[in-house]
Amino acid sequence: MTKPIVKKVVVGPIQTNCYVVKCPETGAVLVVDPGDDSSAINEYFQRLDLIIYTHGHFDHVGGASDLISRYSPETMIHSEDVEMMSSAKLHAAEWGFSIQQPPTVNRILTNGDSIKVGNLVFSVLHTPGHSRGSICIKGHDLFFSGDTLFAGSIGRTDLPQSSPANMKTTMKNIIAEQEDSFVILPGHGPASTMKNEKKNNPFLRFL
Repeated sequence: MTKPIVKKVVVGPIQTNCYVVKCPETGAVLVVDPGDDSSAINEYFQRLDLIIYTHGHFDHVGGASDLISRYSPETMIHSEDVEMMSSAKLHAAEWGFSIQQPPTVNRILTNGDSIKVGNLVFSVLHTPGHSRGSICIKGHDLFFSGDTLFAGSIGRTDLPQSSPANMKTTMKNIIAEQEDSFVILPGHGPASTMKNEKKNNPFLRFL
């Protein structure tokens, strides 16, 4: 099995984890959540084929515009977060931050979709809770969890378009059913494993 090359780049004032994912066989590159600091992200590739946003919050989309202008990658987000993303610049301003508004995406994602990055194949899980259209991306023993699942915690559910009830359902019916071997690469903070989170994360341990 092809093993992805993954580089984490921590960007922006909210310390968002952006991931550069490269297929070693073809050189194809996927960027997950380019939230800010496009120049820092761009240090790790000379081509960019795809951008995936795990959700539409400004700290996960705010660095995309420059990358899109330079490389014209295919861009993707879940259908339920299209509206949120379209107002990302406004929402950033409400929090006292400034971003470039990213353009409309090329592809609308739904649960179960496959995403190819060269010879790499990832699948989409719709995981509402932190936002209506939050997704996780899994494949090759990796689990990009966005702001759904963190090491020892979960994403906030007190924001507009968040839902504690949806998050609980996501944890019980989706996250808890994932393979223990997955390395969790979250939207903020350190990496973990699914096995460790099932054992120690209080939001999963008592399900």
